[in-house]
Amino acid sequence: MISVPPLQGMSLSRSFDGYIRITFDAFSSLDFPQRLIWEDPALCEELVQDDIPAFNAGYCEWATEELPDQVSVGWAWFRSEDGHTLLAPGGINTNVMLVAAGFHDLGFHKTHELLQSWLTGEQWQPEATAWNGGRPWPRMT
Repeated sequence: MISVPPLQGMSLSRSFDGYIRITFDAFSSLDFPQRLIWEDPALCEELVQDDIPAFNAGYCEWATEELPDQVSVGWAWFRSEDGHTLLAPGGINTNVMLVAAGFHDLGFHKTHELLQSWLTGEQWQPEATAWNGGRPWPRMT
């Protein structure tokens, strides 16, 4: 069982609207042992049709295990021909609503911005976190 001081005094259960309300500090302290990543050729095609230079694309989803309700964060990604892996347009999907210290909602947009900032400090890129059929994910040289 994890014990994270910023979570003290917070009930991490779903609210009436389905969100789990949590402060950014508490969210940043969570452990996400369930990390899924997969390629999606249809997403890559869609991005290319939208003039996004995607060489391949896919999705990531991270989830907690040890809380009363599972916190989940997911996003789409794409890799450009030069090998850079980036977040795809559309942002982050989550069941979290970040709250201020006084427990009032920060709102959808602020939650999205803060989660994107958090993600930039995490190792989520496919080559860092997953294997593709026993082979490293392809990288352009």
